[in-house]
Amino acid sequence: MKTVRFKKDAPLLAGLAATAVGITAAALIFRQPFWQVLPLYAALFVALLQSRMMRAASLVAGANSVLFAIVNYTLRLYANAAYLLFFSCPLQIVTFILWSRRPWGDTTLFRRLKRSWRIALAASSAALALILVRSGGAFALLDSSTTLLGITVTLLTMFAFREYAPLMALQGFLSIALYVFLIIKDPRYTSYLVSQIYSTVCAVFAAVRIGRVCEEQSRAPSARTARRGGRDEPGRGLPKSESRLAKTDRKVRTKR
Repeated sequence: MKTVRFKKDAPLLAGLAATAVGITAAALIFRQPFWQVLPLYAALFVALLQSRMMRAASLVAGANSVLFAIVNYTLRLYANAAYLLFFSCPLQIVTFILWSRRPWGDTTLFRRLKRSWRIALAASSAALALILVRSGGAFALLDSSTTLLGITVTLLTMFAFREYAPLMALQGFLSIALYVFLIIKDPRYTSYLVSQIYSTVCAVFAAVRIGRVCEEQSRAPSARTARRGGRDEPGRGLPKSESRLAKTDRKVRTKR
C-alpha cells in the first residue's frame, strides 16, 4: 500500500468543500454561533482521513471529541460531554497508539473477527433491535442503535478489526435517519445532517477500500509474520516493494 495521495480523492475533496459551504449556510440561516458548528468542520477532515483508514484520523478525532464535549457542556448536555471527554477521546488516542505499533503505510495491519464473534454480534444486535422497537418505537430504535453501533465501531476500530468499516457506514445511514427525525422538531440540526451525509459517504469509501487493503496485506509475507507475532524485521508492515528493499539492504550489510 502506497502513501496516501489525496489527488486520487478529488471527489471527496470537492465534497468536503461543498459540505463546508452547506454547514456554513445552515448555521447562518438558523443563527447558530460559530463555536457550536466548529467541531463539524473538523469532523469533515476526520471523515476524509477515515476514508483512507489513516492512523492520523484517530488523533484528529480525539482532539475533535474535546471540541464536541465543550459544545455539549455549554448546551447543558452533561452526559454527552462526559462520554466524549472520558470515553471517546481516550479511546481515539489508544487507537492511534495501537495502530502505530502495527503500521502498514499510512494505516495499520487489520485482522478479522472470528465467525463465532460475528454471529454473536449479529444475534445480539437483532435481539436488541426487537426489544427497542417494541418498547419505544422507531425513534428510540434509531437513537439507541446509533449509540450502541458507535461504541461497537470504536472498539472494533481500536483493535483493527476490519469489520469496523462496514459497521461505521451502517451507523452513518442510521445517523442520517436520526437527524431527519430531529430536524422535524428543531431545524437547527440541519448543519449536523449535512456533516453526517459527508461522513457517511467517506465511511462507504472506507468499507470498500478496506477489502482491497486486507487483500494486499494477506499477500505480503511481512504482514503475515506480524499477525502471528513474529519477531521484528526490516520492512515489517511495509508494502511489498519497500519490504524487499529493506531485506536486501540487510543482506548487503551482513556480507560486509
